[in-house]
Formats: sequence, C-alpha cells, structure tokens
Amino acid sequence: MRIMPLLKRIGFVLLLLLIPTLLAVRLKWDAILPIIIYLQLLLIWAQVEIALRQHSLFATQFKPFFDIKLGEGEITPIVAPPSDAVPIRIRNTSKNAAYNIMVGRLLDRQNKPIPPSQWKDRVQSDLISSLAPDEEAVLCSLTKELAYSEFTIEFSYSDQLGGFGTMYVKLAKDGKILLIPERTELPGILLDTLEYFALFFKFLGFRRHFKR
Repeated sequence: MRIMPLLKRIGFVLLLLLIPTLLAVRLKWDAILPIIIYLQLLLIWAQVEIALRQHSLFATQFKPFFDIKLGEGEITPIVAPPSDAVPIRIRNTSKNAAYNIMVGRLLDRQNKPIPPSQWKDRVQSDLISSLAPDEEAVLCSLTKELAYSEFTIEFSYSDQLGGFGTMYVKLAKDGKILLIPERTELPGILLDTLEYFALFFKFLGFRRHFKR
C-alpha cells in the first residue's frame, strides 16, 4: 500500500480530531455543546457528499459504452484513407447515444503525450457527430507501421446530458487492442477517507490471517 496517500489521510483525520480536542482543552465541560455542533456539521458534510455521489451515479446511466476493433470493415469514414491504412472501428454497445467523438492525443508506452508533429501525417481521423446504439463507425485510420506499434490513442465524447468523457485505445506490437475507460473517482473527501481506512484495516486483517 502506498505511503503518501496514507499519510495524507492520517493528516486529514488528525485535523478533524484537533478541533474538538482544542475545544475540550480550552473550554473543558463547556465544550460539550460546541463539540455536538461540530459533530452535526460533520454529519451534514457527509450527507452533502452522499448526495453528490448519488448524482454522479445517476449520471453514469446515460454514459455510452463502446467496443473497438482493429482491421478492415464495411464502414467507411467521411474522408477516404489511403489504401494501405488500417482502420480502428468503434461500435456503440450501449443503449445511450454518444456525440462528438474525436481523437485527441497519442500517448507513448510511458503514457506521455506524443507531439502532434510526430503522428499527424500517420493518423487520419474525423469528428463523429453522433453514434446511435449498435451503430459503428471508423474512429481513425493508421498507417500499417503505426498500427502495429505500442502506443495509446485518447479519444473524447459527450453523452446525452452534455457531460464529457474520455477513453483510451491501447495498441500492442502483436496487433492486440484494448479499450480502457477513464478512471473516475466518486466525489467526497470525508467519505473517501472513511472508505480508505476501512479498506486499510481489512488489508491488515487479511495479512494477519494469511501469516498464521
């Protein structure tokens, strides 16, 4: 388990505990009411974060999902690619339409952006204005040399609610292709900290169990 995330969350918990501790030291028995008010504020904070998470989970119902293929197909892009180009075909496998699908960047094996000057002439792409459920289109076309290299294509899209999303198409030298969704974290500092420590103590429990 990483040390820095753990230290940050320990610092956050210590900060939360510092306020009632200072109240108790300064006011002694008179600190009971301020501490109760402080705990109520923490409860309101947690309720706000729960509401934000519910909204985030509700929005995921309208996000599209895709399937990706490398190779020839019947779908032809608006601009015809060179005859030796290898198309990357994208299919909407969800019940939600996707809009404004377009290639943004190329990333190398260390997931660092490749300057456009190094790949613009070898990648041909066009904006896909919309992609209905079960509809397929060509996301981009690559030269054969580039198609069987190791790199990642980043493309963006928008959903029915106007929210933006990002996905990554990872290509390997052996011709394998993977579609990786963008990592999203649920909102909430307080809840995230509580969940982190719950997993942390479970992890310690598992380690003790397997050491026996």
